[in-house]
Amino acid sequence: MIDRVEAMTEALRGLVSGLDPGALSAVDAARLVELFAEGERLCAAGRTLAAGRVQRSPAWRDAGFASPARWMAARAKMTLGQAIASMETAGRLDRLPELRETFARGHLSETQAVEIAAAAAADPAAEPSLVDAAGHETVDALRERCRAVRVAARSDESAAERIRRGRFLRSWTDRDGAVRLDGRFAPDDGARLLARVKAEAERLQAEARRSRQREGADAYAADALVGLATGGAVSQAVVQVEVDAAAYERGRVLPGERSVIRGVGPVPVEVVRRLARDGVVKLLERDGVEVTRVAHLGRAIPAHLRSALEARDPTCVVPGCDVRNGLEIDHILPYARGGHTSLANLARLCRYHHAQKTHRGWRLEGHPGHWRWLRGGAPDKTPSRERAP
Repeated sequence: MIDRVEAMTEALRGLVSGLDPGALSAVDAARLVELFAEGERLCAAGRTLAAGRVQRSPAWRDAGFASPARWMAARAKMTLGQAIASMETAGRLDRLPELRETFARGHLSETQAVEIAAAAAADPAAEPSLVDAAGHETVDALRERCRAVRVAARSDESAAERIRRGRFLRSWTDRDGAVRLDGRFAPDDGARLLARVKAEAERLQAEARRSRQREGADAYAADALVGLATGGAVSQAVVQVEVDAAAYERGRVLPGERSVIRGVGPVPVEVVRRLARDGVVKLLERDGVEVTRVAHLGRAIPAHLRSALEARDPTCVVPGCDVRNGLEIDHILPYARGGHTSLANLARLCRYHHAQKTHRGWRLEGHPGHWRWLRGGAPDKTPSRERAP
């Protein structure tokens, strides 16, 4: 086999070195791109399969390297990160026969194989659907699908905390003297940062447009980040999150459910819950693909809900209480226990009854016109304490 591969490599080297793109028709050039791309996929598959054997042997150590990935980075002339991903994929292929066969036939790029292998390692049952999706979806769409599989398989507080523990911000100066940054952030922190940068960049770009100044969007994003760091930014931003109600209440997503930060991608439900404490999350209840209800998950009460509550609850809702002044808005199912900031889960209480519910174990049940005030329940502990208008 070695002789055959060496002969084919030498033949390919002669073909490429003698290639004159100017002598090709556009049709022939396009076909060559397709053929070379297929060859590249086949070569990547062969390299990955062979690397798996090297990884299980002392060959990389005998060559003087500290790890199989460092050996791969040197031999394949790739970054260490790429080498690590390639070696991890090589180690997983024996347990993923459908992916292995499809990859070896040249139907998948190395990028696709890496993404599918990582997702299938978290949820082996997802392997067939991911391999099938790779045949007709873009790489970006496949990557998001794979990330959703990993989130669903590890969607708990410990998974979110593992991501947070891996955070970093690094800087260096490039050869031109410019300061460069590289960072890894927890999804909720990264989403907040990106939303603020985007909002401020759009403001700066609008100001520049009025002054007839034109620069690229990336330049204004850089200015926005500096403004945030130095206190010069003034824009307000909202992080847009989509999460299914059942997933939010359960604390993890199941197949077919969404827990997604727009612009970031699928995230554990615990990340959404952290964002909800800032009042920036919209919960979507779905029936298939149709959104049947939208609720605000944050503790803050949006203006339209305040108006609705004023009209619905002109007095304290506790039966027999007619207090109208100084009412406070209460989450019927406490916010700290997963209660939504929606009309169905809010009521206006007087200060006395709000304190009884918060600290004395009283609870409110029922619905408008049929409220029941009952004793015997866990205190809320963390009340919303929103003063009603």
